[in-house]
Amino acid sequence: MLLACAGTACTQPSDPIGYVDPFIGTGFHGHTYPGAATPFGMVQLSPDTRAGDWDACAGYHYDDTTIDGFSHTHLSGTGCADLADILFHPTLRAEVARDSLYRPQPYRFSHDGERASCGYYRVELPDERLTVELTASPRTGVHRYTFRGDGPRRVIVDLTHTIAEARIDRSELRRTGPAELSGMRRSQGWVADRYVYFWARFSEPFTDVELLGGRQAVLTFAPGTEHLTAAVGLSSVSAENARENSLAEVPELDFDAVRTRAEASWREALGRISVEGGTRDERTVFRTAQYHACLTPNLMSDANGQYRRHDGTIARVPEGRAYYSTFSLWDTFRAWHPLQTLIDTTLVNDMIFSMLDMYDATGELPIWPLASGETGTMIGYHAVSVIADAYLKGIRGFDAEHALEAMIRSSNRNKKGSDYYVATGFIPSNIRRESVSCTLEYAYDDWTIARMAESLGRDETAEAYYRRALNYVNVFDGSTRFFRGRRSDGGWTTPFEEFATGRDYTEATPWHYRFFAPHDVNGLEQLFGGREAFVRELDRLFTLTSDEMRLDVADVTGLMGQYAHGNEPSHHMAYLYNYVGMPWRTQELTRRLLDEMYAPTPEGIVGNEDCGQMSAWYIFSSLGFYPVCPGSNEFALTAPLFERAVVRLSGGRTLTVTADDPQRNRYIGSVTLDGEPVETNVLTYEQLMRGGELHFALRPEPDFDRGTSPDARPYSLTRGEVVSIPYTTQSAHLFTEPVEITLATTTPGAEIRYTLDGSEPGPQSPRYTEPVRVDRSLTLRAKGFKAGAAPSHTLTLRAEKARFLPPAATEAATQGVRYTYYEGRFARTADIPGGRRTATGVMPEPSIAGAPQEDHFAYLFEGLIRIPRRGIWEFATKSDDGSVLLIDGRKVVDNDGSHASVTATGRVALEAGLHAFELRYFEDYEGQELSWSWKAPGEKEFTPIPAGNLYVE
Repeated sequence: MLLACAGTACTQPSDPIGYVDPFIGTGFHGHTYPGAATPFGMVQLSPDTRAGDWDACAGYHYDDTTIDGFSHTHLSGTGCADLADILFHPTLRAEVARDSLYRPQPYRFSHDGERASCGYYRVELPDERLTVELTASPRTGVHRYTFRGDGPRRVIVDLTHTIAEARIDRSELRRTGPAELSGMRRSQGWVADRYVYFWARFSEPFTDVELLGGRQAVLTFAPGTEHLTAAVGLSSVSAENARENSLAEVPELDFDAVRTRAEASWREALGRISVEGGTRDERTVFRTAQYHACLTPNLMSDANGQYRRHDGTIARVPEGRAYYSTFSLWDTFRAWHPLQTLIDTTLVNDMIFSMLDMYDATGELPIWPLASGETGTMIGYHAVSVIADAYLKGIRGFDAEHALEAMIRSSNRNKKGSDYYVATGFIPSNIRRESVSCTLEYAYDDWTIARMAESLGRDETAEAYYRRALNYVNVFDGSTRFFRGRRSDGGWTTPFEEFATGRDYTEATPWHYRFFAPHDVNGLEQLFGGREAFVRELDRLFTLTSDEMRLDVADVTGLMGQYAHGNEPSHHMAYLYNYVGMPWRTQELTRRLLDEMYAPTPEGIVGNEDCGQMSAWYIFSSLGFYPVCPGSNEFALTAPLFERAVVRLSGGRTLTVTADDPQRNRYIGSVTLDGEPVETNVLTYEQLMRGGELHFALRPEPDFDRGTSPDARPYSLTRGEVVSIPYTTQSAHLFTEPVEITLATTTPGAEIRYTLDGSEPGPQSPRYTEPVRVDRSLTLRAKGFKAGAAPSHTLTLRAEKARFLPPAATEAATQGVRYTYYEGRFARTADIPGGRRTATGVMPEPSIAGAPQEDHFAYLFEGLIRIPRRGIWEFATKSDDGSVLLIDGRKVVDNDGSHASVTATGRVALEAGLHAFELRYFEDYEGQELSWSWKAPGEKEFTPIPAGNLYVE
């Protein structure tokens, strides 16, 4: 499987591209593709072997045995599928058109007949008597077909082909010359309104061209044609731009020449870092990690500088710039982007130019942009981390004041709960899904804004965002020592299941976000009650196994105890021992992860490769340093994997990393930089960028003395002892009898002061000595104090005595619910009245089963619901993409804008009788679901609401 000599460019073992194996990650859930691309190119020309499931995200999976064809765009390592544009299907078969389209049979193939290397892919198709070779330039894919035997020489160009739930709502095909074809398609998929134009030219003229409704072209060539070469230029702007791209990059239609240039571009990219020593397998994994780290982002500007913006307009990049998209920011802000600040500051400036252009077009920095649009996938506003990290490192090829404006505005308008986050300091779990993960990641992002504002002299802004950076504290529960979902009244979401993924976390269990505060690890340590408790739980992270673990997201892979290397929130955690004076544990764990989570096999990446983040972790950890907290300008140390590595830094200097026999030694004895001792557990960006020799004196056993002092620790926002925020395990929401509220803090020796009037507690407020009796609606606030320590954050608990809502009606004769059906594009239930109302009527109970279309519709259900007895009733809705339930005009369940099949709950005090309800639902795209249920007073389980309890007003 690993490279073989094929074609004109036989690689040698000393050649860096000779170690790259593009098949690594194409198995398991790596979601990589083996086809031809150039570094950060627009084109990814690769075989498509499957469609429609999660492991089809890259179009190819190593377990498959057939190929559908060869398309020109692919995603590398993502968890969502799209692209696979402009499928080419060469054939010698006399295919027959059915339903006005050709349905080519998939090719059978075996991996013995496959070869892949940097910029090159080849496969033998024995049944077809055909060899397919692929190579690429940045904006052009080049095919070479070798036909053998009899049969018509044909190429089917298919614009209907997709690998995901995408709709092709416009496509065109034109014959533009004796051997030329052009066209375009617009798709609605993971990203909306995506335009792809192409212009193809062939080495032989057509003998026949059949155009099938602008959706397929069947190109026939002269009988006996043995070799056929095609160059396919792409553009998001126009077919003419695609033509110019192709002619500029592939003027000669010479496959071998294009391949040679592609390989040269890969040698240049891989040459930024070289390694010596290690095993052949380790060098293969490292070089392939470098390769994967250069596949995204993707160039979107044409040879003439034009590109399609996020608002659909066409613009042109300034001279010397390039425009990029495909930013998996939730993944890549952690390590991939910091890697580029060391080796490619030109790319960093171009990426920030692109992000700021996206902001100018839409009013918000990108979250997960693809092609010329925004997918809105994942959480956080991590473009601010990328921009701040670059600026603080002196990479400033952009307008910093404009960038800060974009960062601030984006932090206050993110659609996943930032309005609640700004107002209350956390995102209520009963209102938004992923509330814990969002709160934690927003706090980190806010810290990066504070850092940049401070650097620009914007002290007032910096102070405000430093305060916001501590909001992570507000979702820490001292009783469990986990971050937990907190309801809007201040109580905790129940039940709490530490081993299960759920509504409050993003692709994670509570364990996977338990240690996420990279900007304030000291503050996190204080929440646990100090170093001993923190280390104990950090140790358990890597060792604890449980039969209770329930993972309902496939991304949680690569487990070591509860640590999940296959998903990015865990990636910094092995380095946290550097913050608590135990650096030898970091050295031990990172080496284990390098050895156990990566391999030179198709299954050799333990989770989605995620646009280079999994690879960037490997690269950094192999070199011996890692950016735990981008924006701090620090890199935490570990033991290198290779005897010698040379990093060609941006700016022209060279950093040489050497280590003493790392094959036998995995612990650091001492570190020197150009002969000067490094006593800390970190190096700064400035130190690394000076270049020189970074030497690690390694040893086979841990050194329990080096790096143990407080001065050796990396940066934390807070320093010294801080009292942990008080907590309670009681709920005071909708109580009917007086409630005894107990308070505690994890900080030994701390005292708690509290108030019952909503005012801020101080040292003179009542001291907590026994449970606080609450018999009325009020706001309890509590704060921890201890001599010599900073006071805690303030706990706010809103106690609400139940006020039972009276019935809205005394009787109703007609069973059922009234519905109003709307069509349009909706992002929140508040958008529904602005849609196009197309139907009204009565149905037995709320249902979307009869919706006339799959996507972009909404329902308003209204009526009366009979409540059998007085009590505290709990309601739930499960919906995709959003729902809200009101009882007697009071919002009870807020499941708005969930954009996934999730459940939200809420409680309300009701008298027995008929109560008015309104259930709002909208469907955006990809998946439809709506159900509702209730839990009667005293019951433990939710049950469906009987249709017999519903009436029309």
